[in-house]
Amino acid sequence: MKKELIDKANGIISLIEKNEKAIEKLSKYSERGGYLYCQDEVTGVIYPPYNKIDFEDWEIRLMIHQKKQRINALKIQLERL
Repeated sequence: MKKELIDKANGIISLIEKNEKAIEKLSKYSERGGYLYCQDEVTGVIYPPYNKIDFEDWEIRLMIHQKKQRINALKIQLERL
């Protein structure tokens, strides 16, 4: 029972971290004027954008807001464990 609980908590923590990274990338996307860059986590090399995806500012803000809400819901779920 304890191992299942720990595994579930680790899964929730992982989701929180992924959503926080998504917020960071969305914020950078907005700052760069709509360019997405890919960075290799091992070497740190930044590759040019795959393509320019046109999102309006309000769409980016909405995605960031939804990610923040998801993080809050996950934190509540984690507290309940």
